[in-house]
Amino acid sequence: MSSGLKTGLARVQAASAASPEEIGTLRRRAFVEHGVATIHLSDVADPWTRQAVINEARRQLESKGASESGLTPSRRRARR
Repeated sequence: MSSGLKTGLARVQAASAASPEEIGTLRRRAFVEHGVATIHLSDVADPWTRQAVINEARRQLESKGASESGLTPSRRRARR
């Protein structure tokens, strides 16, 4: 029996998790080829910078993705 046997279950079988090195390669490739920066929030040491990244991501993703994907923006109270 061949180890490369294709079955109907192959469609639903979970892919193996990528290693941190593979994730890093994918992040660099996305930036170089598409101008898309993926920043893991735990990699941002400065709290002000981290909050700025979170705010910008929310601004961009909640306004664009809410209507398309069925997601709704969080209803947080504004600080006064």
